[in-house]
Amino acid sequence: MLTACGLFAIAPFDGGFSGAPKASASQEERNIAFSEARSKVINAAEKYLNTPYRYGGVTSKGLDCSGLINLSFKDAVGVSPPRSASALYSWVEKIPLDEAQPGDLLFFKTDNSGRITHVALFLGNRRFIHSASFGAKTGVIYTSFDEGSWSRTFAGAGRAFPQISQD
Repeated sequence: MLTACGLFAIAPFDGGFSGAPKASASQEERNIAFSEARSKVINAAEKYLNTPYRYGGVTSKGLDCSGLINLSFKDAVGVSPPRSASALYSWVEKIPLDEAQPGDLLFFKTDNSGRITHVALFLGNRRFIHSASFGAKTGVIYTSFDEGSWSRTFAGAGRAFPQISQD
């Protein structure tokens, strides 16, 4: 079942992003389109590996965490999602971490404010890509939940694209 969330909250399902399936598409056609879109977003994010961290950055000269997400979605599917981690958290459909698929978003509370302060793109196998502002390595990097404080500061997962059905 598809819900009005993520990309579909800001654009109609029929043609809501580059490569979106038609409303009349079969489940198999939808799965293919959403799988391709997820892969394109991940590939777009990976083009920015080793880009330096820059607060408010949204270019290849420097990116913050939500800048990476924004630019990756724009490059991959022609949609600009919200520009802050907390706004992205409001934009996505909330899902349990164990249901996350590659291309879903991960959210973190990295300070004592109680707010969502960081976002990353889930790659699968407890790994993600993000633009880190602190730690041993900064900028756009791959990270695992098992590194540093990421599992402790994890706040939730969210889905921008509908789930790919396994049937």
